[in-house]
Amino acid sequence: MSTGELRHLLLSKRVIVLCGAGGVGKTTTAAALGVAAARAGRKVLVLTIDPARRLAETMGLQESGAEPTPIPPERLFATGPAGPGRLDVWMLDPRAVFERMVFRLAPSPDAARAIVDHRLYRFLSELVAGVQEYAAAEALDAFLSERHYELILLDTPPSRHALDFLDAPGRLARFLDDRVVSLFAAERHARGGRLWHGAQAVVDRVLSGVFGARFTHELRGFIGAFGGLFAGMRLHTKRLRQRLASPDAAFLLVTSPESTSLHEAAWFRETLEARGLPFAGYVLNRSWAHDDVLTVPEALLEHTRGDRHAESAVKALSRLAATEQARAASHLSLLRRLAEHLPPGALAVAAPDTGAELEEFSGLVRLGDALAAG
Repeated sequence: MSTGELRHLLLSKRVIVLCGAGGVGKTTTAAALGVAAARAGRKVLVLTIDPARRLAETMGLQESGAEPTPIPPERLFATGPAGPGRLDVWMLDPRAVFERMVFRLAPSPDAARAIVDHRLYRFLSELVAGVQEYAAAEALDAFLSERHYELILLDTPPSRHALDFLDAPGRLARFLDDRVVSLFAAERHARGGRLWHGAQAVVDRVLSGVFGARFTHELRGFIGAFGGLFAGMRLHTKRLRQRLASPDAAFLLVTSPESTSLHEAAWFRETLEARGLPFAGYVLNRSWAHDDVLTVPEALLEHTRGDRHAESAVKALSRLAATEQARAASHLSLLRRLAEHLPPGALAVAAPDTGAELEEFSGLVRLGDALAAG
């Protein structure tokens, strides 16, 4: 249960993926870990899905920014001397991610521009823009390929489908399969012989009859240009899976002490192990599993000098302390249970309940320090 082990993850991994149920503080945890890693000297990117407004304001995030937002060094190192580390944060913009993908996979900048300038591209990008999983997968693969960052923290969507981002590019490529594209392409393909050519002719007549010959010609040109990207999409789906199954990656499960969150965390662990992905451990968020709780205040009674109001106040403090101590004991017991039967190298650490501290960036610094201390 050493936080030092979590610090080791931050200093040694290339990508850390955070999973968990909605509302457990996963985005805040990702941001705090990113702050800690950057302050420890690494070049860090936090990719997040729709952070809470309060957290976005704390980190200075732009809504729908086309590029990651750098955290100013004077803010990151406000409590001490500036170091070599750097922190960028990006709230995933699926449309921007999709356009990056086109330019990365197209055979030339001119070919990419021909796609993104096409009016049908706007329709397709709007369809993809609703798929957070695809945006997460594409952005993560692109940034890993660029090697601009030493560590990337990915905050996954808050649902049981969070790990679907591993399959999303492949699903899109299969949906627009080469065989389907060839039915709409401008050129007659040799494969399939006369039957395939006949199918193309039927598609051509149907489209022309419904939409007109001009739109049909436009559609064929766009799909023909877009079809060249599918091989690259399938390739980077395989590459991303390999990267996330490698020793350079780690999956952290964020949970709160509530039973529903714990149940989701257990399900995620089983899913990670079934997929052969590196489970790194648990972060018990919003936790009282720490020792700095209120001490028993009965010792104050000797100073009340028989004052009934003072005695009443001490008794109220005693009840508060007893409640706090019981909660801390319960959470410590829960943390020990999470630590049982972990695979070698995995961890279970507690993140304190920060409450209103996150109104300021310094709250993220303190949370990151608490998680990565050691």
